[in-house]
Amino acid sequence: MTDTPSNTDPLQSAIAPDFSSVPTQALDALRMKFSQLTASLSKIRDEMSRAELPQWYTLQAQLTVTLSQLSSLTNTLDHYEETLDATVAYPLPSFPTTAHEGLITTLMRKKNIPEVDEWIKDAKETNGLDVDSLSDAEIKKLINKDKDITSWATKCLLDERAKHSYTGLYTTKERQTESIDDRDNLYTSSVSNVKTSRPFSVDKVLKFVNQGESY
Repeated sequence: MTDTPSNTDPLQSAIAPDFSSVPTQALDALRMKFSQLTASLSKIRDEMSRAELPQWYTLQAQLTVTLSQLSSLTNTLDHYEETLDATVAYPLPSFPTTAHEGLITTLMRKKNIPEVDEWIKDAKETNGLDVDSLSDAEIKKLINKDKDITSWATKCLLDERAKHSYTGLYTTKERQTESIDDRDNLYTSSVSNVKTSRPFSVDKVLKFVNQGESY
């Protein structure tokens, strides 16, 4: 004889989760970026909490890595912006909402924390744009225009820099006493046509800092 099944609550029964609609690629990429950034920030906090402060070059190197990780995280968020905006998170019926009410409230939070609101307000005031009266398309157009102007200014600066030489420490009197041939060699162009290869890529450096793996 078989046992008759007892009446069970369908909400408490085992439910096979369906992950087909979960943006696993975006979430996994963000998880890795957040993990790297969190580890770097924790390291900086620990170093600054010591009685003896670290050397400035050590702190500068760690800060450079942290800024690179922050930039990489920002690019990843921008890349998956549409996917994340269309994603709706919700707890499964089996989640213990009563025991972990604080955790679920934090995870499902929609409103920004006060610090984030201050960052957004400061960014809006700094860029000088009236975001309330402009549409998203107009704001993106202005941002792209600013990027174009920045690229143009950078190119002009590099072109102007290539016209001058900043090598050598000769005074005007010393240059005047030199022969023409020697004077021609005093200031050679500081722009080299030789393309130097980068010994390490940014991804390899960040992976080494985070995981300690050598190559």
